[in-house]
Amino acid sequence: MKKQRVSRTFCFRLTLSLSRFAIAGAVLIATCGYAEEPLAKPAQVQPRYDGRVRLDYDYRAEGSEKDSDFYGYWSGNARDMADGRLDFYTSGRQHNDLDNASDEEGMYQSLSDANGVSDSRVLQAYLDAHDRSDSVSLRLGRQYIDVADYLKLDGGQVTLFENRSLGGRAYFGRPVSYYSSVSGDLAGGLSLVGQPWKGNRTRFTYAEYQDDSVAKSDRNYLVDLQQEMTDALRTRAMASILNDDFRMASLDLSYFAPGGDSDLHMGGSRWGEFDARTRVYSPLYMQLGDQQPYTYLYAKADYGISPKWMLSPGVSSRLVDSGDKDFSNGSYKNYNLTLTFEPYKALSSFLSLEYWDLDSGDDFLGLSGEVRYRHSRIWELSAGAGYTEYTYNSYSDISYSINNGETVFSEDGTVTKESPYAFTYFLRTKWNVTRRLILRLQGDVEDDKAASDLAFRGRGSVEVRF
Repeated sequence: MKKQRVSRTFCFRLTLSLSRFAIAGAVLIATCGYAEEPLAKPAQVQPRYDGRVRLDYDYRAEGSEKDSDFYGYWSGNARDMADGRLDFYTSGRQHNDLDNASDEEGMYQSLSDANGVSDSRVLQAYLDAHDRSDSVSLRLGRQYIDVADYLKLDGGQVTLFENRSLGGRAYFGRPVSYYSSVSGDLAGGLSLVGQPWKGNRTRFTYAEYQDDSVAKSDRNYLVDLQQEMTDALRTRAMASILNDDFRMASLDLSYFAPGGDSDLHMGGSRWGEFDARTRVYSPLYMQLGDQQPYTYLYAKADYGISPKWMLSPGVSSRLVDSGDKDFSNGSYKNYNLTLTFEPYKALSSFLSLEYWDLDSGDDFLGLSGEVRYRHSRIWELSAGAGYTEYTYNSYSDISYSINNGETVFSEDGTVTKESPYAFTYFLRTKWNVTRRLILRLQGDVEDDKAASDLAFRGRGSVEVRF
């Protein structure tokens, strides 16, 4: 009886939200009007089928410890069946740890990569029925809801006239999780999209998630406004309200130079201390605790110095409000600069410098580079190297040392800096044997000052396309 009451309450809330969206739709209709009907598909539409299977073997070793894993990825499409009115899509992932089961702890032990782990996931599997102009569609099965924080549902989604001046969609189903039981959870919502004036596309979305494990729900309202100011300048603004509290707001700007050799992207977002009650909107709450309000800013650019040279600077910063700044609520600044050189189409290279500065006093410096050669779209070879250096500030109320005395924690709380460095080298190749058979091979070596042994990694894959 409890689950029945939850479902009725959930559907009632969705009905109320539908009324709100209907009012908003009437306003947009008055300002927009419908666009012309899209061109219909040809009289005879032939179905199209394609698929992909990729098998990977991954081996890692450092000293006496080693780990080997098998990964499989697959996807398949069947489009324009039933005379252009029916599509089917599916994708999945398989992972198997190939080492013998062991109770010993090691550097390769984790939830997703430990001795004996076997994991099989169906990521998507849905049937999409639609008219031949793609104005109306019904999608049933496992799918992502891209307009609602990419919720993954086993359910249905109805889309109406989103390729016109005014349209929308409704979705409902049971959430999907690979880490915990969500058999009693429900999720659904509504979305309305319109083009009230030239160059604009505005979307209003309502999403509700009912968490059966805590008998609580989250209700999220999202506004997404995209505006093309000119052929070269575009902006996007978003705002989200969760359970009647401010969740986030963002503003992004993109500029594309008319010559096509330069672009600029900049923006920022503000995240509040919202009250998330369910696992989907606060999946790491039990591990990381409350999220403190913070501001995120960024700017990045690509500047064509010449037809062969490109310079790409970037900067970003996370600024947490004053208060309890624990390990999950820290501030930082990041600076990066990449120089790309492509003397001709078959040969390209880059050199990248990156620096992280954390408010705790820790910092990180990295330098990496790569050279790649491609031969007639048949095979390519890449080689690269990287250098990283870390500085940590540590505080403790007891005195002890590790790493043969390199790291010392003193009882008076003084700071001890540790600056290990590491060099990495890699070589990878790709061979398009045929249009449907692709082979890849990659090898890595890491020389870490803090470790007594070199670390090795090898990865090989076979991909078949149908």
